[in-house]
Amino acid sequence: MLTVAIAVFYVPLALNYTWPLFASGLSRWQDSVNTVINGRTYAVGDGSVESVRHGAYAEHRVVLMVHTTLAGLALALGLFQFSSRLRARRPAIHRWIGRGYLTLMSFSMLTALVFLYLTPPAQHFIGPAFETQLRALAIGTLGSGWYAVYAIRRRDVITHQAWMTYGIALMMTAPLLRVIWIGIQPLIPQHDLLTNIGVGSILLGVVAPGSAVFAFMLTKQATPEAGVRSVPTWTYGAAVALAVIGSLAYTALVLRLPAPIPRSLVLFHLVPAWISIAIAARGVFRARAADDVARERQWRWIFWGFAAAPTAASLYAQIVPPAFTTADAVLAGGMDGPVIPITVAFALVVHAAARSQCRTDDDLDEPNVLAAA
Repeated sequence: MLTVAIAVFYVPLALNYTWPLFASGLSRWQDSVNTVINGRTYAVGDGSVESVRHGAYAEHRVVLMVHTTLAGLALALGLFQFSSRLRARRPAIHRWIGRGYLTLMSFSMLTALVFLYLTPPAQHFIGPAFETQLRALAIGTLGSGWYAVYAIRRRDVITHQAWMTYGIALMMTAPLLRVIWIGIQPLIPQHDLLTNIGVGSILLGVVAPGSAVFAFMLTKQATPEAGVRSVPTWTYGAAVALAVIGSLAYTALVLRLPAPIPRSLVLFHLVPAWISIAIAARGVFRARAADDVARERQWRWIFWGFAAAPTAASLYAQIVPPAFTTADAVLAGGMDGPVIPITVAFALVVHAAARSQCRTDDDLDEPNVLAAA
């Protein structure tokens, strides 16, 4: 319900976002809400999106309008895809909504990439790093959506649903980021709006893929598999050690950043990462206590994915484009690096679940084939 509420809040803001670029007398509802809560200086003054991106938005307003409008409509349609009642009672409508979502989403993400290609990064310390995240989000949303189509054409329902969920989780970063930068300002009043966008982007580097992971784990139970065994406890200790080393490394990188970049940014990576590690550890413990080795394997992969996130953030900071400054690289590491191991863990769990389901279906079909013979 919270996801739906946030999406409902976002869709009209997305549809209205470019109207003032075509008619100066119109207001941007997003800025109006932000102004009421946090004041006009924070919403549209120095250090706001409006102050550094108005020129780029105005010059490429048609491309931006197509992106924001179609993204809002696509997200609204995409949420209907999670209605089990609709899938069961009206499968044809479910399929047509899916086609509509895919079309709108694809054009929206492609125009986002066009806009990012045509415009330079925002002139702010988060600018270059935030642009890399926006590109990754567009490509990731496109890739997950079309892979979900490929999966359902192969009648692989588990993979289809999992990657649809992943794509919607990436699309939800847009409304969530707005909730964060509007809602967090009273808690961190010393930050300007763009700094809080950076805060939110680092937070979502863990939370966005993590939400897809936990949604899958809550809705899909592991199918028992022959040959799957538990592992020694020390392997989990090794994962914790990796998480500690990565956390210390990324903290050291952030603490070396120059002013005015706040050192507290590191917390917005480490806190969600360690909360996710704790949730995965609880899943492992419960599965081992129940002697459910298939479920333990799922949680083990998830545990390693989140445990590797801080190290991935640190390593990603070393491989970004040469044009990036050290600050750009470290911020990009926090925004994009954690997604890699979390997504790999998600892919492994989904693949194993789909394979197990396929084997179960084959076993159920075999008696029917023998009877027919």
